[in-house]
Amino acid sequence: MTNKTSSLDGIYTSKEIVEVRLPYPPSANAIWRNFGGRTIKSAEYRAWIKEAGWAVKAQRPGQVSGPFKISLNAVRPDNRRRDLSNLLKATEDLLQAVGIIEDDCLAEMIIMRWVTTGDGICVRIEPAGVE
Repeated sequence: MTNKTSSLDGIYTSKEIVEVRLPYPPSANAIWRNFGGRTIKSAEYRAWIKEAGWAVKAQRPGQVSGPFKISLNAVRPDNRRRDLSNLLKATEDLLQAVGIIEDDCLAEMIIMRWVTTGDGICVRIEPAGVE
């Protein structure tokens, strides 16, 4: 989605805002496994990366270069207690892998919340600006 904003001198500038819907990611506690003294991606995480990667590509999102703000709205998949912040790592890694963001270390603002409608998570990424 492109958001047109007007500057004071009447010239329009375009800021790229990207929104994608993703299947519910695995918890940060479940993305790595130790195997033979090495740390590897878990089978669950590899399967999610594949599924979510195709879901993102089907949505044909744009890219946000440089520092960014990210907002995640997540629907609880069940009634178990969950730590909302455990969803961020897998999500940011995927956004970087598919080229929506350059590097997850460029996040300047992170907003996350539980919502009651929808499916999986809705992610909104936009360039960071002067606040």
